[in-house]
Amino acid sequence: MTTTTAPPITAPADVPARPLPVELIDGPGGSLYLLPFAPLTPDDCEALSVLLAARAAAVRRNEAASTAGR
Repeated sequence: MTTTTAPPITAPADVPARPLPVELIDGPGGSLYLLPFAPLTPDDCEALSVLLAARAAAVRRNEAASTAGR
């Protein structure tokens, strides 16, 4: 199992960037577990959505690359 810490949120220059208050944990069988350790704000949810979309795209690319070589 691999634990991944979410990257900082992209914020306006007057607001300091901070990491998302969640841990992403790769589980068995390709499952992804989200463990929040603080309440998520709407901005956190939006940033998490972007992060998960990018992760899903990367997983699909890796799966497509691995099946293309068969």
